Amino acid sequence: MSYSLQPGTDVEVRSTFDQSWKRGFVVEHASDHGYRLRRRSDDSVLPTDFAPEVVRPAAVVGTFWD
Repeated sequence: MSYSLQPGTDVEVRSTFDQSWKRGFVVEHASDHGYRLRRRSDDSVLPTDFAPEVVRPAAVVGTFWD
């Protein structure tokens, strides 16, 4: 299986509560089970794998100088 998101990639995760995209995660590991993510706010690796369809690259937010 080929993974488009490599470890270290900033990502967003689709919330199961309201289907919105949540920021603040990074890919820790990719496997046959999906993506293992780390939460940036406290550097915790989440204890579950996320399916590829609920993970996407984080949107690039422009800066004042862009």
